[in-house]
Amino acid sequence: MKRYDARSEPLAFGDQPEGTNKLSISGKHSDRAGHVLHLLDTFGTASAEFAQNSVGQVAAVMRDRGEARPDDTSLNAGIGAVSGIAPENEIEAMLAVQMVGTHAVAMEMLTKAKLASTTDHLERYGALATKLLRTYTAQIDALSKLRRKGEQTVRVEHVHVYEGGQAIVGNVTQGGRGHLENGHQAHAPTDPRALAVAPVSPVLCHDPARDALPVASGEREGAVPHARRGQGKRRA
Repeated sequence: MKRYDARSEPLAFGDQPEGTNKLSISGKHSDRAGHVLHLLDTFGTASAEFAQNSVGQVAAVMRDRGEARPDDTSLNAGIGAVSGIAPENEIEAMLAVQMVGTHAVAMEMLTKAKLASTTDHLERYGALATKLLRTYTAQIDALSKLRRKGEQTVRVEHVHVYEGGQAIVGNVTQGGRGHLENGHQAHAPTDPRALAVAPVSPVLCHDPARDALPVASGEREGAVPHARRGQGKRRA
């Protein structure tokens, strides 16, 4: 009861006239001015024409097949859904009306798929329901982006920092001629000048007339290991 009392009562319309396709947007109470203000606030607008047109769109998607207008329960259920979305402007109100229509048709397709008597009908209605439900999810995402005004939130769940590493949060700029060090691992030189051959006298080759030096047993050819860098500090 406390949770119910804390909720705002949504906009609702009175009994619809029988035997006519004209929609009555009068309220259930005698406060006509308050009802009009409640209508404008529900659709996030100051335009009475926009609000009335939006009500007509909700009524069109909430009516049953073959009916000229929805019954009171269906109409007020659709308006209650718009009230729950609580659009803050006309763009959000149009999106809210689309969401009500998408949900209504999606549930209809799900019902048809459930009651299908053939596999063909089951696949057809099930595929339509899936498309509509994906559209509804996309509409929720679009509404969230509108309300965030394009801002993005990045959340880091886990950060793993290994030996010799540093975790930095924020903008990182590497300048100067410093180098990074990762624990006690050896690094190859990054400056191409370190790989150049110094201009010295030619190296004498072995004398072909002499016997070659014997190779020690068990020795194999292998790559020359990288030289270790000098001890340095990380620079951000």
